[in-house]
Amino acid sequence: MKQIFTNFYGFDDVKISKNDLYVEDGIIVEKFPKEEADEIVDCDNFALLPSFTDLHVHFRDPGFTYKEDLETGSHAALKGGFTNVLLMGNTMPTVSSPEVYEDIMKRGRDLDLISIDQVYTITKNFDGKTLDHLDTLPDSVKFISDDGHGVNDDAVMYMAMVKAKELGINMTLHEEVGKVSAIDYEVAEDAMTLRDCYYAYKLDMPVHFSHVSTKGAMTAIKYFKDLGAKITCEVTPHHIYFSDKTRDEMRVNPPIRREEDRLFLLQMIKEGYVDAISTDHAPHSAQEKKQNAPGFIGIETAFSTCYEVLVKSGLISLNDLVRIMSTRPSEILRIKKGKLEPGYLADFTLVDLDKSFVYKEEDILSKSKNSLMIGKTLTGSVERVYRKGVLKYENNR
Repeated sequence: MKQIFTNFYGFDDVKISKNDLYVEDGIIVEKFPKEEADEIVDCDNFALLPSFTDLHVHFRDPGFTYKEDLETGSHAALKGGFTNVLLMGNTMPTVSSPEVYEDIMKRGRDLDLISIDQVYTITKNFDGKTLDHLDTLPDSVKFISDDGHGVNDDAVMYMAMVKAKELGINMTLHEEVGKVSAIDYEVAEDAMTLRDCYYAYKLDMPVHFSHVSTKGAMTAIKYFKDLGAKITCEVTPHHIYFSDKTRDEMRVNPPIRREEDRLFLLQMIKEGYVDAISTDHAPHSAQEKKQNAPGFIGIETAFSTCYEVLVKSGLISLNDLVRIMSTRPSEILRIKKGKLEPGYLADFTLVDLDKSFVYKEEDILSKSKNSLMIGKTLTGSVERVYRKGVLKYENNR
């Protein structure tokens, strides 16, 4: 199948171009004669971006599918312009066995909507101590994580990093000293981040830090990055949009922080120390939110939220936003995606950068409706999404 994508403004992490894109069997290729094309795709003068990759998502499947499942989560991801996600392992049962892992991966492939990667737990069933389940780790696992929990035992975490390095896999870490978080959640995040930055540096181990939210944690990451540690990090749209000036009763872990923290995260994005925007998309039922369950959905509005806070504000360019929403997270997940160059996947998100819309509950594709953005006017509307050259989402709004 040969396609030519035409009539667009193309943005990747480094360039802006109006040149047509040539695609063969889902891969961007060098130019071929127009008469060889099986399809010419008119992109309606929209901005064409490499589709986004989310390194931190909860689809609640298996075990909590009343909140979300692989299919509804995939449709929500496409609505937000994402074609790759990394799913966390706090399902029921947890992703601590090859059987659970392979089931999720197979069902994701069978849906053929987006590309799904699934983490494996660091400790067996999040018990905080057992690592022997990693001895039967499936070959396709790229990340391990105990998301929702910090690994509080220092020796267990050290041994887990050693094991991960031996296996050639990465870790994505929820940083929270459990016994401290109820007293001071800021110190809880800062202290564990500092420990794990040091471990990663001394062990020469690649480690990814999830949903960084404090100035202290980000300062530690910056320091060890400058030393040459193989560490990467993500921030969420809600931690750069909201702060203690606006947070009211927003229950999420890590919490919405002070304005000082938010502004520091923005500065670190500007300086290039933040590698990824990840949503921590966390569906809950209405009853669970009434009972203060932590977390919010966000994958459908991530681009528009970040476009407003980061690009329209003048802080960074659209190319830079593509870098932290597509290019770098794709590199971290080891996917050949995120650039508009031959050899890369033809995963494209077409965006009307001038179109504003009110995000309404009835428009949400996620099974859960617990969004912080309902009722807000956002700019930058995802209009179409292609995965490997195949149209997977079209906005009918």
